[in-house]
Amino acid sequence: MVKSSKPGKQRKAQANAPQHIKRRNVAARLMLANPDERLAHLRTTTVRVGDTVRVVRGDMAHGGKRHGGKRHDGATEGVVLTVDSNTGRLTIEGVTVAKSDNREEAVPVHASNVVITRLDESDKLRMQKLTENRS
Repeated sequence: MVKSSKPGKQRKAQANAPQHIKRRNVAARLMLANPDERLAHLRTTTVRVGDTVRVVRGDMAHGGKRHGGKRHDGATEGVVLTVDSNTGRLTIEGVTVAKSDNREEAVPVHASNVVITRLDESDKLRMQKLTENRS
């Protein structure tokens, strides 16, 4: 983004970036459950609603002990429900916390803490762009 090595300038550039740049920065590692030969050249891609992701870092990666889950429950996996490109956080199906009045509330997870396990292939233009030859 910026050529400066100063962390403050990096954070400022990220916060003040235009919306179309922020949207592109909501990206995650691609670790497909069923490897696809068409996507062999891809390492990361932008997260979209409908993609299936697995939480690999943070509290929800191990069952959510802090949020009432069991320790070492394994990684939480679910479908992305919403993407907030302004903060870089995702709402994932099944990643919830029980509030004091017993209502379930979604816990936002940062996009850098997830890996994509299955892409939503309903958008033909997206799949065409991801699978095209870039050489």
